[in-house]
Amino acid sequence: MDKWVAVAFVVLGGALVVFLLMFQNPRQEEAPLTTGDGAAIYTQTCAACHGERGEGRNELGNPLRGRALPLAYIKEVVRRGRNRMPALPHIQGEALENVARFVNELR
Repeated sequence: MDKWVAVAFVVLGGALVVFLLMFQNPRQEEAPLTTGDGAAIYTQTCAACHGERGEGRNELGNPLRGRALPLAYIKEVVRRGRNRMPALPHIQGEALENVARFVNELR
């Protein structure tokens, strides 16, 4: 009986490891976004957590409206993430500049 318990433990443990490895990084790599309108990028990528007008959404995202954050700071947070915000390294170049300007102009 002990032999079967050990075998079952090993099999279930192996299945658990495989399951965890399959879902280790569920986010699909996104194609680089290098151009685009800052408002459109914000609406598609940021508004779900930060609100349509940057008002913030309870526990999801901080308010951005009226904060006049430095552009370099906004771009760094978008690239690398911070606290609960995930990194969005696929937003690059002109697209990153445009969304940072849009966020900075939210009133």
